[in-house]
Amino acid sequence: MISIRQARERDASKLQAIYQLCVVRAAWQQRAAETIPDFAQVSRGESVWLAVDDNDDARAVLAVQEAGAYIHHLYVAPDMQGQGLGKALLQHLQSCIPFPWRLKCVAQNHAALGFYEHLGWHRIEQGQGEDGIYYLLEHTGPI
Repeated sequence: MISIRQARERDASKLQAIYQLCVVRAAWQQRAAETIPDFAQVSRGESVWLAVDDNDDARAVLAVQEAGAYIHHLYVAPDMQGQGLGKALLQHLQSCIPFPWRLKCVAQNHAALGFYEHLGWHRIEQGQGEDGIYYLLEHTGPI
């Protein structure tokens, strides 16, 4: 069974493991494991939520900048993708942060774009970032 909880300091290695696994395996980018920054650094100041299994092993992570309702990170362990964990994290977030929410998604990340658009996110802007073209997506709720 999966439950959602806020991340704790002791979860740092679990968060880094999911982050690194997802970024290294991302088909839309080529990045070696040693070039991946520390998750604690890239999510500093953000609220971080985990989807954990019965053994309290992190299976998915969401980091959000509450002030702007901006979702900065959403990663699901590759062996758990397609099982509703990303959606569960977003549904949990509804009780914490009011809509509208925004996030950026790299245009080449077709799986993530499909996931977000299936949940009702809309493209509102296009830009260029260090990972290439991205879309700014917005959701006005509910999920």
